[in-house]
Amino acid sequence: MKKLFTLIALMAVSTVFAQNVTVTFRVDLGAQVFKGFYVPASDSITVRGSFQENSANGGSNWSGWNFKMADADADTVYTVDAVIPATFAGTNYEFKFVKGPDGWEGVDNRTFTLAASGTQTLPVYWFNNDSAYTTVVLVTNTANFTADLSTIYGTGVGRFDPAQDSLLVMGLDWDGLGTVISGERRLFEDPLTPRIFTTSMTYKGALGDSTKWKFKAFPDARFTNTGWETGSDRWLTYVADGTTLDLEPIVPRIFPVTGNLTQNVTALFQVNMSGPLVNKLNGQNIDPNSVQWVGLKGGSAPIGNWAGNWVAADTTAGYMRVLNDAGIDGDKVAGDKIWSDTVVFWTGLGAGAIEYKYAVAYPGYDTANGGTTPLDNEGGFGENHLFFLALDITYAELYNIFGDFLTSVKEDETVFTPGEFSLGQNYPNPFNPSTKISYSIPVDGIVSLKVYNLIGQEVATLVENFQLKGGYTASFDASKLNSGVYFYTLSVGDYSVTKKMMLLK
Repeated sequence: MKKLFTLIALMAVSTVFAQNVTVTFRVDLGAQVFKGFYVPASDSITVRGSFQENSANGGSNWSGWNFKMADADADTVYTVDAVIPATFAGTNYEFKFVKGPDGWEGVDNRTFTLAASGTQTLPVYWFNNDSAYTTVVLVTNTANFTADLSTIYGTGVGRFDPAQDSLLVMGLDWDGLGTVISGERRLFEDPLTPRIFTTSMTYKGALGDSTKWKFKAFPDARFTNTGWETGSDRWLTYVADGTTLDLEPIVPRIFPVTGNLTQNVTALFQVNMSGPLVNKLNGQNIDPNSVQWVGLKGGSAPIGNWAGNWVAADTTAGYMRVLNDAGIDGDKVAGDKIWSDTVVFWTGLGAGAIEYKYAVAYPGYDTANGGTTPLDNEGGFGENHLFFLALDITYAELYNIFGDFLTSVKEDETVFTPGEFSLGQNYPNPFNPSTKISYSIPVDGIVSLKVYNLIGQEVATLVENFQLKGGYTASFDASKLNSGVYFYTLSVGDYSVTKKMMLLK
């Protein structure tokens, strides 16, 4: 009886151990150490990924230092274990190695499929896939950053308020492409030039190489895109040692939250898929006639809030919308290769700049990028379309060409008749650098059509003369102005109306 009890106990213990899989991550930092990009005595490295929330001590996915790696035998190969319940066997996970504090690898996400039981030792990866022990010339550069916040500066909703907001330079050490030596990431307002913010950063890297960066505003909740600049990353090239770079003033692509919608806004998304089409993940051409379906994902709840993994399953999870070319759900002409979908942004959602991107499915699309995020195939990281979701509209039509990140927008389309005053939404909007504004007047009179910036300064006079009643169109060239939100006002006698437009360069 005692032997039977012992056997049962051993079986129970074995079952407990079999319930977990120990995954060992390994990364070789030898080349990084040789080149001076990693100092074992002072630097640190971790692994982050989609496996963390399923592991025993993982924390939130893609964040934290729960898996800090160690090199016990000083051979420059760093390791760490993750204990994951075997109930997740067969799950595909993604991960990357990160040098402290946020020196992410600049390679595609690495992947593994969880084994059924026991231990699972992953291959030894070279950080950034860099295994070359080549001598590099390390240089130290200093960059003086200047940000012009004139177009969004102020107090209240939709403004950058220096009393509660801050702007930072992020990066210069991403993807293992550089090391920050000193400097203040936060920019401070120039006491002699209001609305102009500056800072200096000193960083080190390989001569002739480059490093990327972006502006980010805080706190996250007061800005769209959680404060990050829209669009692609900015780059700096390493030049002669000791050089100080005075960067030209930059208008950050930062958009304060303008408040929540007080009414539903219906938007018709349209993307022209007639070609030529290119999969940006692998550079391969796509036959427009082979398109199976087109998806839409972006930075607001009705279009997925950027959740999911850019896979077909995102469509059933609510993270990606499927468009159509069948003449339904807002699609205007069936079979014309312009795929469409009507989306309702409901009352209470945050207004402001909304980024989005399309995805195209066709035979073999899921093999691109090693099967990792295969539907993120319209553009590279940070290449997104932009739509300004305004508080004063109820309807908008968006038109895009796949792979071209300019967006044409028609808002609250108005029929112009000489029987009433009316001011149409400029088109296209956003625009760069020119746009057209249509209006109509029911009486003869002196007509004024002027453009103002966010602080009420007049920046252009488009019309200032006597006109007969009827409909007119004025052109606005903003090539000499900075990116940002502008207002245009039509005035005729006691009648006046103002609308908003956005210049994106």
